[in-house]
Amino acid sequence: MAELSAGPSSDWVRAGSWCVTFTRGITPDDVLARYGALPADARIMPKPEAVELGAAAYRAGTPKSVLRVGSLSDWSFCYEEWGVLGGMPGPLARLSSGTETLTVDSNGVGLDTFGHWRDGRCTEVYEPEDPGTPLSSPHPLWDAFQERRHTAEEGESALMSAVRVIGDRMGAVLDDVTLDAPLPTVLLGDDVPPRRSPPAGRGRGAPVPLADEPD
Repeated sequence: MAELSAGPSSDWVRAGSWCVTFTRGITPDDVLARYGALPADARIMPKPEAVELGAAAYRAGTPKSVLRVGSLSDWSFCYEEWGVLGGMPGPLARLSSGTETLTVDSNGVGLDTFGHWRDGRCTEVYEPEDPGTPLSSPHPLWDAFQERRHTAEEGESALMSAVRVIGDRMGAVLDDVTLDAPLPTVLLGDDVPPRRSPPAGRGRGAPVPLADEPD
């Protein structure tokens, strides 16, 4: 089973703000459709162009999510650098319908989450910096995360551990080379950017509440 490699290939995890989902057994076009985008609207572009696409929408006063999709083994991913749709229950329920989805996101100020959805239902969700204790069993993602934290090299962040656990679960690697390469890209969203509600239950293993509505 492949493990997310250390070093430069994982620098994307250290970026300021992003969200990424991984869904088993569906195509990148399926992923876009489940986010509510039209696959036919996708344009192939490298990461710098995608970043500028989101920046231009922001400067115009109509910030939107920039969705970049691709495949990793039997999984398809969607990476957002302008938006957090992949951290909201509506898209996650649709993505995981009939399958499973892993999600991880960082807002750059320590409010990070990672979790697992299966067939439209959230099975696990935690904050890497304060995962607490699960309220019910089984909790394989939490177990794997705790094991990773005990064996991680000194200086590995909790967020990096969460990403590596997800990589181990998939048996596939999302690295900088993949994200920097040209990928199908769609600009999607309303004039008001979606934002997630603040988490609750820190340190108690309580689920992190998510909301589709903007604050």
